[in-house]
Amino acid sequence: METPIPNFYFMGVQFLHLLALSVWVGGIILIQGVMTPTLFKSLPAQPMAEHLVYEVSLKFHHITLFCTATLIITGVIKFLRWENLTPWNFIRYAAICVMSLVSLYMAFKMNQKKQAFLLSEASEGEEGLQQEPLRNNHFNLLSGKLMMLSLVCGVTALLMA
Repeated sequence: METPIPNFYFMGVQFLHLLALSVWVGGIILIQGVMTPTLFKSLPAQPMAEHLVYEVSLKFHHITLFCTATLIITGVIKFLRWENLTPWNFIRYAAICVMSLVSLYMAFKMNQKKQAFLLSEASEGEEGLQQEPLRNNHFNLLSGKLMMLSLVCGVTALLMA
């Protein structure tokens, strides 16, 4: 009886694809489900908690950009080499596309807010820290909703993988 040789190329591409999805979904769960509620409960000053959540989210969105690139590259390789366009694959790729668009939008918006914060800090000195231009309830609500949309899409993509 002959033992089949595993396709290490496919296994490597699939591993990177699933790793990027897992890091993304796990990061959202960690930030939204663990870190944010803990910081708001344990820190006495809400502005400080908001600033910490913003800084962690900014770093996380840089990680999601790397995950986006990985998912696009591995997705294209998988589709061109091994997959057909089935309804399951279409759902998975549509979910990844939505996640990627959300990631690009959030990274762009967060960098805009960071630049505005740095400009106001430079022009106002110490008073810029007191005003906290990072605080914006509309943006925080939108950010939370978009992260939840990414979570739903990520879990969907993982289920379809």
